[in-house]
Amino acid sequence: MGQVARRFVLLFCVVTIGPSYAAEAQAPVNAAAAAMAAFQKRVDAYLQVRSAIAHKLPEVKETGDPAKISNREKVLGQAIAMARASAKAGDVFGEMAPYLHNILAKDWASRSPAEQKALFAELPAGVQLKVNQPYPTTIPLVNAPANLLAQLPTLPEALEYRLVNRRLLLRDRDANVIVDVLTGTPPNK
Repeated sequence: MGQVARRFVLLFCVVTIGPSYAAEAQAPVNAAAAAMAAFQKRVDAYLQVRSAIAHKLPEVKETGDPAKISNREKVLGQAIAMARASAKAGDVFGEMAPYLHNILAKDWASRSPAEQKALFAELPAGVQLKVNQPYPTTIPLVNAPANLLAQLPTLPEALEYRLVNRRLLLRDRDANVIVDVLTGTPPNK
């Protein structure tokens, strides 16, 4: 084999084998970190949609009129729901779901029976918790317990977690709309 042919073979090997070898030599991706990054990206995307909608709506100046505040909340929530008409449960939580289930299961196991009962009261008949629906005014705004919140991914101020009847909700505070629902949280029935 001539010198030109050897160089061609060597160049061929570097071009075809080198990239795959280099990819294998890289450190493996941390699946939890990748899921967290993807979750944060989806939260940011939601906030961009929300911000674009909110900027189109008139601001409520300081007022003592709760009807004006409630009306803006309702209009913002409806506009967000329309913009996200195809959204479904799990769209924002995404790959974080198994990690969130694990966090919730450990938290559940650490609670006394009285705490468990208080956390998972039954919903009134006919109340549904679905993406793009307003958070029902017929049930209390049940916060996730502080020690549980400390384990969950940090959210921007506009969003919050709610734990209702075996569901972890992602709720938009100003629009009072359910952004995402994680179902099947402990105790699994």
